[in-house]
Amino acid sequence: MTSEQAAQLIDDTLDLVHQRLVVLEQKQQGRAHRALAEEFREWRHPDGGHIDLMVCPGFPAV
Repeated sequence: MTSEQAAQLIDDTLDLVHQRLVVLEQKQQGRAHRALAEEFREWRHPDGGHIDLMVCPGFPAV
């Protein structure tokens, strides 16, 4: 996976998380909303304004 593909995957995931947070809020499912928001807190508000991507050891760089 290229860094561009990884960045797109992160963007797509955050879009889905946002959509799910909206649904949970509309359904007044506060515990589930808080849990999901906390799970993706670092992705949604990364330190330094960006997420560092790292190549996993043992996987060839593309």
